[in-house]
Amino acid sequence: MATKARAKKTTRSGRKLLTLSEVSKRTKISMPTLQRYKKLYQDRIPSEGEGRKQRYYVKSLAVFKEIKKENISKRGRPRKSASAGTTAAKPSLPPKKTSTAVLETGEKLLTLTQVQEATGISYPTLLRYKKNFLNRLPHKGKGRNLRFKPEAVAVFTEIRSKSKRGAPKKAHRGRKAAGATGAVRAVAAASVATLLELPREAEKRIRELEKTYNQLQKKFDRLIKKLKKPLV
Repeated sequence: MATKARAKKTTRSGRKLLTLSEVSKRTKISMPTLQRYKKLYQDRIPSEGEGRKQRYYVKSLAVFKEIKKENISKRGRPRKSASAGTTAAKPSLPPKKTSTAVLETGEKLLTLTQVQEATGISYPTLLRYKKNFLNRLPHKGKGRNLRFKPEAVAVFTEIRSKSKRGAPKKAHRGRKAAGATGAVRAVAAASVATLLELPREAEKRIRELEKTYNQLQKKFDRLIKKLKKPLV
């Protein structure tokens, strides 16, 4: 299975290909932002495949970082005034603080990307768990402001372990192999038991035949004696 997974991430020429999750880890760009870049700048990003099978060349990391810088610079440009036609200076916003992901009680909250790094579960799978099991996941906020409490990591891991894909395949195969071996042994044991019973069954039938033969012999002897008696 491992060799197949590696084959999917390399081209025919042997160059390594990256998933979007791996690009996120290497560039430190969040998955939602990367998906937006993928949609808007598809022609600039070196990649292979389409849809969920799309993979990216290592050189695409530099392209993603460049796109990020371009978007940051665009946000910093002053907007044009609609009435006078002159540029109005955009009020500078205070830098985002990391405290936005912390509750008033001091408890840290996690983004879905941080949950991915902590659990090793792919981002699309985490999105599916978020949609189906949100009531079980400790969280705060809604929509794009949704954040998860640290204890949600254990819940995500538990959901993964109970899913069919998350169950260890080797264990399933081992149970199937053990069941098959047990069935073969049971059949073999039954066959041996049957073979051992054959001589006993034959001896029993022989005794019954001998008994029947003796009874018939006695009847035959009595009949001969009657025939030998002189007629009066």
